[in-house]
Amino acid sequence: MLFLLFVFMLFVGLAGLAILTTVGVTLASLVTLVTAPGQLWRLLRDRTLRRNHALEHATVNVIEERYGRSHLAGLAKPEGFIIQGGAPPALVADAAQEALARLRAGERRLAIHPRCGTTLVAAQLVMALAFIATLVIIRQFTLLPFLVGIVAAVLLGPRLSPILQRYVTTDADVGDLIITGVEVQPMTTSRGFFSLLTLRPILVRTAPASGGQSSAEATLITGDREEIPIGDFRVR
Repeated sequence: MLFLLFVFMLFVGLAGLAILTTVGVTLASLVTLVTAPGQLWRLLRDRTLRRNHALEHATVNVIEERYGRSHLAGLAKPEGFIIQGGAPPALVADAAQEALARLRAGERRLAIHPRCGTTLVAAQLVMALAFIATLVIIRQFTLLPFLVGIVAAVLLGPRLSPILQRYVTTDADVGDLIITGVEVQPMTTSRGFFSLLTLRPILVRTAPASGGQSSAEATLITGDREEIPIGDFRVR
């Protein structure tokens, strides 16, 4: 008897948690529906950031072509992009140069990556729209709109993401963009001894070419370690 009561309480608890999670995720998607269009529009107008975003994706894709799926993460910035997740500076520098050359050669597919944050935004947009559409159609506030939203997000979000990446969040036409340096970034938080075992984020700096400068001429030195020669760059 006690066992059956325990099973029943466990079931009720899990069901309640699932409902609360579903409602919470849907509410978050509704917020995204309001905020995302403005963010995407600002990104669409910032070609420098979109180019850096494309090169960031291409760099990770080149690394994963060589070594398989990784846990690397990237972040595009106005001055370049950051690669996190433990990639050595030499590998990031070499992959970034190859990625830039291949984008210039027309390999636009390198600018698209399935783990981009755009995928989450796309899923949330689909979820919110499906939720609202179902609510309007059935005119009843039940769990059905929430479930339809989640199913739509799972099925359509990953398919919408490459479209948003190609036409909104990245620009594979890198033009005269060059790599001006590679920096090993300081840790943003103190982790004691663990920080000694953690590879720091790598910042790849970019800029439009000027005065005939090429990426092969770029040298940037930063950090607090011994200098490491990396092809056309030095990192320390």
